[in-house]
Amino acid sequence: MPPKKDAAKGLEPDEVLQAVVVTDSFNSRFKPLTKDEPRCLLPLANVPLIEYTLEFLAVSGVQEVFVVCCAHSDKIKEYLRSSKWNKSVLPRVTTIVSQELMSMGDALREMDAKSLLHSDFILVSGDIIANFNLEHALEEHRQRRQVDKNAIMTMVLKQATPQHRTRAKGEESLFILNAQTRECLRYESMEPYPLKRKTLLSTELFEKHPEVDIRNDLIDCQIDICNIEVPALFTENFDYQEMRKDFVRGILESDLLGKTIYTHILESQYAARVSTPQMYDSVSKDILCRWSYPLVPDANLLEGQSYQYSSPHIYRETNVNLSRSARLERRVAVGSGTRVGDRTRIANSTIGRNCKIGANVTIDGAYVWDGVTIGDNCRISRSIVGSGVTLKDGAVVQTGCLISSDVVIGANKTLPPNSRVALSGDADDSLSDTSGGMEAGLVGDDGRGVKWVEEEDEDEDDDLDRRNVELGFIGHTYLPELDDDDESEDESDEEMEEGADDWKREVQQTLARAISENHSIDIAALELNTLKMAMNITFQNLRETVLPALLQQVDVAKPASINAVFKQWAKLVSRFTHGEEDQANVLSVLQHECLENEDHAKVFVHILKAVYEHDVVEEDVLIKWHKSLKGETGTLGKLRDAATPLINWLQEADEESDEDDDEDEDDE
Repeated sequence: MPPKKDAAKGLEPDEVLQAVVVTDSFNSRFKPLTKDEPRCLLPLANVPLIEYTLEFLAVSGVQEVFVVCCAHSDKIKEYLRSSKWNKSVLPRVTTIVSQELMSMGDALREMDAKSLLHSDFILVSGDIIANFNLEHALEEHRQRRQVDKNAIMTMVLKQATPQHRTRAKGEESLFILNAQTRECLRYESMEPYPLKRKTLLSTELFEKHPEVDIRNDLIDCQIDICNIEVPALFTENFDYQEMRKDFVRGILESDLLGKTIYTHILESQYAARVSTPQMYDSVSKDILCRWSYPLVPDANLLEGQSYQYSSPHIYRETNVNLSRSARLERRVAVGSGTRVGDRTRIANSTIGRNCKIGANVTIDGAYVWDGVTIGDNCRISRSIVGSGVTLKDGAVVQTGCLISSDVVIGANKTLPPNSRVALSGDADDSLSDTSGGMEAGLVGDDGRGVKWVEEEDEDEDDDLDRRNVELGFIGHTYLPELDDDDESEDESDEEMEEGADDWKREVQQTLARAISENHSIDIAALELNTLKMAMNITFQNLRETVLPALLQQVDVAKPASINAVFKQWAKLVSRFTHGEEDQANVLSVLQHECLENEDHAKVFVHILKAVYEHDVVEEDVLIKWHKSLKGETGTLGKLRDAATPLINWLQEADEESDEDDDEDEDDE
């Protein structure tokens, strides 16, 4: 995808916008899937991860990309050589291979030694998915440099709730920012285990920055705009390994360096990093639900892809053989050449190319790569199944499993939750002596594969509680540590209040997008329902957020605008309003909003008439609500009085209808 003509605006005439993509993850989160395949080439919604990253950089106007790799460098070079990026004039993609990379710090020291970077550059990992143009953030960064010569980096962060699905569980962060300039003043990693309840801030910080924001609602996208000084600082400080825990904290806590780091916060755009299997699951669902648009399956990012989209979020390539009794229920992508047998049900899943799926199979929340064979009566739940795997008849794969390429799971064999299975052991083949009995116990007598066990020195998280790593498993549920002291209960209450504010903001933004982009009722309802499930909120929560947001669209000087707003969106409210109790809640919400907003109170009767005429609230519910306010005084009494003409009109219409019925009976 070529960059926009003005995407590199702000560069000097001889400057080239450069980016560094580090493909190594420096951890073993996805092993054994990454034992023989680099993480950046793992398929996400049937497209290699690095394709999303390079598309993002191309759209942002990057002219030169350096792909830095160590593990599986030959495969990465071969993939890029045969991809569309090798034919692209811009961006130019160059592979930098180093056999000594152990960390992000090593990658930047390598780039510094090669002197390939000449100005500000973008630093990302090879597993970024983002649908926005970095131009605005780049321009902010450059303008800031004119004011603050010590500003060396801008971190791109995304605003989201602490429970948001695209937040990497076990890798949470706390950012303390200058409220006006968004300079990052302090960075803290906030892993759940052990639970950190306090962070200490110096009085000096508040003396220098009278107004600060303490933010735990930011997703770290691991997208950084760096000044040319950044690689040199890594070279000068060999103890800098990780970007956040070492470099950012080191810069912010150093009195000698005097450098500053700022943030650029995204509100509605999509950005995420596939850093764990849990994130792989979350981002896959986001792509299928089109939150990442235009990076969706039917964009057909790869040459030769032929996906077509149909509701409810079903994507099929040409040449898919689907039995008439098979069901693709929702959020499903199926690649070309795949056959699906009788009475098979697939939901919330991606299926690669040339897969053979038998009869009576259930696949829910799973990611099945190319060339997989699944026998009759199999079940797969929330797992990743690598290319060429075979599941024989009756095999069951429980939640959280990672199955590496070419493994065979025997007939009627059940893999326990969170199993990791490879065709063979680690590089030193340390499992070979004991693999005989273990293979049969795990994959069955007719299976082929061993339990994957990491070497001790392979676990990169020596200083990280293992429970934080486990939070990154697909389907893992986080149960926080609880204390009985009053202080912890107070903190929990505060966190719940913050969480409430966050999901409200998510609902408001979703509705605002639906209004601005003129979404259909079906699409808007689907997006809100998806949000409801993802954030564990109720229909009442939706009503209490959507109705006030709709009232904000009303021009109180023109009562006719009330009818126009509800004519368009009343059916959306009706989608999550069921029965008299829900309708009474609608009236309660509207009543509360008009008590809080004097302008809305002036048009209260028009609002009631609109929700009645557009079938959100029935007549009987309106009359009961009006009676319940009998004797009220003050503002609430005024609202009741304002509604009285409408209630009288409804009752008179009923009486006239009854009289007409009586006359008809007399005529008979």
